[in-house]
Amino acid sequence: MQDARTRRRMELLRLIREENHSNRQRIRAREEILYGKSDSYQGNDLYDRDPLYDSPLAAAEYGAGQESARGSSFGLRLVLAALLFGLYFYSKTQQVSILGLDAAQVETEVREQGEWVIDFIGRFL
Repeated sequence: MQDARTRRRMELLRLIREENHSNRQRIRAREEILYGKSDSYQGNDLYDRDPLYDSPLAAAEYGAGQESARGSSFGLRLVLAALLFGLYFYSKTQQVSILGLDAAQVETEVREQGEWVIDFIGRFL
């Protein structure tokens, strides 16, 4: 009786391990489709550091936010745009010339460039 129960438990453990293995293979296949990777996760030190992220997909999701934060220049561009708009607004309200340009010159230049962009887009539509 005890022997049959032990065999059933061992069989159940084997089935769980096989299912786990097949799930990991599916994750690897999906990772290859989504991220264009194939077996590149084996040399990644992210798996060595934290056993919680032992699957390729989990490690890719964990590291994705850190990589995109380093490579993004949106914050810098936003600050630069706000600074330039502030200079333009100050120049327009105070009637001041900044770097030899006043607000009227900036407006005419933007108007001319805007027409060029609209004409350029119109060629493709």
